[in-house]
Amino acid sequence: MATLEIKEVAKRYGDRTVLHDINLTLASGEFLSLLGPSGCGKTTLLRIIAGFEHPDGGQVRVDGQDITALPANRRQMGMVFQAYSLFPNMTAEENVRFGLRVRKVDAAEQSRRVLELLELVGLANHAAKYPHQLSGGQQQRVALARALAIRPSLLLLDEPLSALDAKVRVQLREEIRRIQRETGITTVFVTHDQEEALSISDRVAVMYEGRMVQVGAPAAIYQEPTHPFVAQFIGISSRLPARVVDADQGVITVLDRALHTPRARGLQPDVALHLYLRPEGVQLQAVNGKDPQSAVLQGTVRESTFFGAVTRLRVELDGGQGVLADLSTHEALQLPIGIRVHVSWQPDAMRLLPAELPI
Repeated sequence: MATLEIKEVAKRYGDRTVLHDINLTLASGEFLSLLGPSGCGKTTLLRIIAGFEHPDGGQVRVDGQDITALPANRRQMGMVFQAYSLFPNMTAEENVRFGLRVRKVDAAEQSRRVLELLELVGLANHAAKYPHQLSGGQQQRVALARALAIRPSLLLLDEPLSALDAKVRVQLREEIRRIQRETGITTVFVTHDQEEALSISDRVAVMYEGRMVQVGAPAAIYQEPTHPFVAQFIGISSRLPARVVDADQGVITVLDRALHTPRARGLQPDVALHLYLRPEGVQLQAVNGKDPQSAVLQGTVRESTFFGAVTRLRVELDGGQGVLADLSTHEALQLPIGIRVHVSWQPDAMRLLPAELPI
């Protein structure tokens, strides 16, 4: 259960900078996900933590000790890769035992530890099987047990679920979280899948073009994005052009309609913004001649997508912009395609962010 500090870590390949002065601190026993699209630098950062890559600047510290120059084989870290990377000529038991044998751990302790870990990952009855006799999910469990066998100070996982089918991914991510909680090991998990990151992490670090643009608890990342990329990348949002009219009074315009919101206070007036709306907070009401006070905009229902208990409606606003609304299926049935609707939203469903994507 080690702490991890990343201080001003930078990495360049030729004239291309892939990591820009990254700062991050993990508490002992914390589970943190590095989340972002392909090419954002998350795997490069993980490889620097592991010692497979050397930074061009900055430090990596574990429990306060600078390990930046320490080779990977002396860092006492467990690594699980996207590819299972098991030895094909070894059984599950032999794969898990391998690191202990290399470290010349006592044979009795090896056997005890291997059995303990195979039971932990639910594979005690598959110890004698070779990798080709195991499913993809089982192979990844063996890889996880092998990484944990040496009692690492940190567990590093590089998109370990991306090669699995959807159902197995959900099962295994829950298993990874359970095992992490039982062992208490400090963990860094790399993924491009926002659902994975939000569902199992203590905190999520969102990366964009080599920068860490927001770090926080999953609920905060989803509900209060502080960067336009986070608002677009995490979850589903509708985006509308907006402009501050009176920051003191909290007045903005959205498609030429005035709206009072405390979120506008303190913002620069006359600056182009985007208003982001979560679909679960959007409210629709059929136009019946009476304009409700809460209504901000009007539009026409153009699409309906059934998800079971929830149905998502796409509304084309007057002016051509689109808004998504997630309603109970019962409510949505009252608003067929083609009907005119008033559009409003709950205050906590909206976020105002700069129209220009800051770097």
